[in-house]
Amino acid sequence: MSKGVYNYYDPEYNPGSAEGNVLLMSVNDDTFTFVIMQVITKKILVWGENFPESELIHPAELSDILNAKYDDVKAVVLSNSFTVIPKDLYTHVDIPNYSKFLSAKANDTIITNDLDASNYVVFKVGEDVVKNISSFVDLKSVFFGGKVLIAAVNEGKPDEWSLYLHIEANKLHILAFKDSLVRFYNVYNFTNADELMYYVVLVANELELNLDDAVLIVSGNVSMGDAKISRLNELLRNITMNPLQILELPGGFVPHQVLFLSGLMLCESLVEN
Repeated sequence: MSKGVYNYYDPEYNPGSAEGNVLLMSVNDDTFTFVIMQVITKKILVWGENFPESELIHPAELSDILNAKYDDVKAVVLSNSFTVIPKDLYTHVDIPNYSKFLSAKANDTIITNDLDASNYVVFKVGEDVVKNISSFVDLKSVFFGGKVLIAAVNEGKPDEWSLYLHIEANKLHILAFKDSLVRFYNVYNFTNADELMYYVVLVANELELNLDDAVLIVSGNVSMGDAKISRLNELLRNITMNPLQILELPGGFVPHQVLFLSGLMLCESLVEN
């Protein structure tokens, strides 16, 4: 039985008439989340979370939604296996050498995106994930999680005194900027609130940020009252949810919950290998 949840389903949405809409998907290790958005208004029509990837292989509950004819389909993959290459050093013929940093297996797919104005990111997508999504999205429209987060946060003109956190499932993304370019990005797996705080403090120390002054701006499936944020709040006092709104949300929802998927609307295809 599906454990997926519809956060929102517009009663007027009709998957049989999907022209003018786009499908945005975030694919994790064994689940995916999606949004259907109306292009002209940027209004969210459907928003579902934590559906099993088996729905991508043999659609049942989501058959009508996944098989609709959208104007565009984009996906973000939460890959932990990536390497960043300065644009001045990047060459297409060196991709096999870059892939050695990823411990790629023979059947893995290696994809390149531009990360920011100065860097490319080369990342690995596992064979199972590629099989799961290939029926619905072209690999040229598959994006690295860090790229999508950077694109979204950049819309808010980020400052260099803040750490931008995105928490999704058991993954923590940490992002910092300097002079409008990425100063730091990494993604960590965590199992509890203590590990989450450890990684945040580790990065803050590496960047020589004063913990009393550091500002954490958070997005994802979290709230100020949950255990993860409460644990962070014991040591870092300046925590806020990211207020940036890119898509038009239904009533009762807040922008930080869908900021990550919103970033897909700001990403254009670059390189697929």
